[in-house]
Amino acid sequence: MKCIIKFLCPIVALVILQSCEKKGLEDEVIIDYYNYATKFDWREDSVKTGSGDWAKIEKGTLFTLLSEDLTLGKALQRPGGFAIYINRNNLRAEFIYSISKDSIFTFSLSKDSIYFPDQSGRYRTDLKGQLSFSPDTSLILRNTAISPEISIKYRLEK
Repeated sequence: MKCIIKFLCPIVALVILQSCEKKGLEDEVIIDYYNYATKFDWREDSVKTGSGDWAKIEKGTLFTLLSEDLTLGKALQRPGGFAIYINRNNLRAEFIYSISKDSIFTFSLSKDSIYFPDQSGRYRTDLKGQLSFSPDTSLILRNTAISPEISIKYRLEK
């Protein structure tokens, strides 16, 4: 009889401890922007070096904005967000990654300008962009950290 009690007591204790309510995890909401977001792809369209003319880029790479919103208009009304720019060879710029393994970085919006944070969280002065909606929707990123500076124009893909 003592053996049965010694055997059942740990099992009962284990069942009781496993049924305890765990608090704190239920309130935390994690949004996986890389996998669960609307992606707005901007394709490199043309490049300008220094004060030269715009030159067309064939098969430009993608600069992707990630958003919880379904439309670009609503996404751009937010003060900032997350983006992906895997192949930055044309722009020749690096970003401070929020999620390094997925190459996700943050950006901030102010009216028609887009800014990127540096390591201290302040806006970078060497890399910034401009959004324009007329006559067509485009984005221009300028990298002034290199000489001569480079500007890349992006077109929104449908």
